[in-house]
Amino acid sequence: MLKTFFMKRQITTVICSIMILLLLVPLALAGCVQEIKENPSAADNESTKTASTKPREFLDMSGRTITVPALSELKRIYFTGAPAEIYCFTLAPELAGGTTMEYTEAEFELLPTEMRSLNYLGTLSGGKELNPEAIISANIQVIISITFADPTEADKTQADDLQNQTGIPVAVFSGNMERINEVYQELGKLLGKEAEAKKLAAYCEQKLADVKAAVATVPAAQRLKLYYAEGPNGLQTEPETSTHALAYKIAGAVNVADVEAVGGKGMSNISLEQVIAQDPQVIIAWDDAVRGGADELIRTDPSWAPIAAVRDGRVYTMPNVPFSWCDRPPSVNRFLGIQWVANMLYPQAYEVDMVEITKEFYSLFYHVNITDEKAKELLGNSYPVYMK
Repeated sequence: MLKTFFMKRQITTVICSIMILLLLVPLALAGCVQEIKENPSAADNESTKTASTKPREFLDMSGRTITVPALSELKRIYFTGAPAEIYCFTLAPELAGGTTMEYTEAEFELLPTEMRSLNYLGTLSGGKELNPEAIISANIQVIISITFADPTEADKTQADDLQNQTGIPVAVFSGNMERINEVYQELGKLLGKEAEAKKLAAYCEQKLADVKAAVATVPAAQRLKLYYAEGPNGLQTEPETSTHALAYKIAGAVNVADVEAVGGKGMSNISLEQVIAQDPQVIIAWDDAVRGGADELIRTDPSWAPIAAVRDGRVYTMPNVPFSWCDRPPSVNRFLGIQWVANMLYPQAYEVDMVEITKEFYSLFYHVNITDEKAKELLGNSYPVYMK
């Protein structure tokens, strides 16, 4: 009897508990619905958090689809060469996990202090090699390659090989100056810097258009003959077809170098007799201090004296820190170089203040603010050309 009583009591207790739960569930559901109405993103918080850390699919400019980290997870990138390093440096210097260049003290002075702590991990530029083990050890998450022009099948194969070798995704981009908007747009997507990329692309597109329009007003008969003097004796150069000479072509120079182009690093040999025969009106030379060039040699050696550019005092030193203005590497730095050359050659057609142009470019692209005096120091004897 007593046993039956307790059994009935237990059953009654269970039934009551179930009824209470049934009454509470609708209330709880109603509360959730109300929270979603008041805060629609609340329901997605967890899924959004998961999605933001998920790897992304990225279509690079060679047509390859690769898997890259989520933007929230992307911390360290590297490069196959200096062109890519400079492009990415202009957008996101904080993401660099190493450097493809070994900087001088003069170059470090115009770079963020954080660059000093980066290790050199090798490069594929100029026939050199990357250090796969060092790249892996540096926890690099994405390797970026920017070609000299539009990507080729060879560039795609090289990227695939490096990706297979390291297990790190390799993204390929075009180095074609005419596609600068697309290049920055895609880099911005990859690096999470779309607003910055849009701003830099707009600058480059406008300056490229301005220089082309100015040069178009200069009659062919009035275009100046230019020789680009590379190397320690000034007797290496680039023909018009070379990527390393593209800035001069855009700026309206008549390149006098009648030599065969050399692939990769360029630098075709030429004789002094050939240069004298071509008699260029302007010479642009590497500086002797940073690059070990021949600017002072050309100005002072009697063997160069017969050339018009030397006689007229129109041997200009290539500004070179932190990066050359016209090439080596042929990267976004050339958008400053084309303005410099156009103003040097045709100041009446492209009448700009190169001090202000230099300060603006260094601020926008190199993240450093320089004084008027520093800008004039960089410009050297090319400023102001219209006062000569």
